[in-house]
Amino acid sequence: MATQPTKDKIISSSWELLEELPLTEFSMRKLASRLGMTVSSLYYHFSSKEALFAELIDKASLEIIFPANEKTWQDRLFVYGKNIYAVLESYPNLAQLMMDYPPESENYLRLFDKLLMIVDDLKLSDDHKFYTINLFLNFIYTSKIDSDRLVEQPEKPLSTVKIPLVQLAPFLDKYWRTESLTSLSSSESFEFGLQLIISGIEKMLKIN
Repeated sequence: MATQPTKDKIISSSWELLEELPLTEFSMRKLASRLGMTVSSLYYHFSSKEALFAELIDKASLEIIFPANEKTWQDRLFVYGKNIYAVLESYPNLAQLMMDYPPESENYLRLFDKLLMIVDDLKLSDDHKFYTINLFLNFIYTSKIDSDRLVEQPEKPLSTVKIPLVQLAPFLDKYWRTESLTSLSSSESFEFGLQLIISGIEKMLKIN
């Protein structure tokens, strides 16, 4: 009798499959075929695709380093954001997974909790603190997703637009002709976004 794949092998093969397929095309049947096992045997390890995804998110979340050495909430948010992004870069489709699935696994919940801890002493309402962390995480996830799309689908000519862009949208044309579009996938763009969010929080604190 052939040895059945271990749970760790299922996890590693899941990442390999996510490297090859968009998240929408991932299925337990395709994963089982890749592993050379039956779908029912795969469901013995994971009760559903959602349970498998939760495990993927949990293991990846464990690798995100909390910036314990940073002294201010601003520095902690900034460095933590960069650390989150670095882990997103290590696993295919992880950003989309974390965007689509709410925090349910232990390490994902701890990640969210540590972010809330960073802003806990700020003079904001509890609702606003929660909104802040949601916005912060969504920015990180969408930055990674947009970066991936720019790599997979480089800039294309506006073939469906009959009017020259310089006439239709002259301000947009200025950026279209420069490196602004492709630079959206750069670390400079991402770090600017983090700084913008932190500056916005600082402004709200002054208002309050």
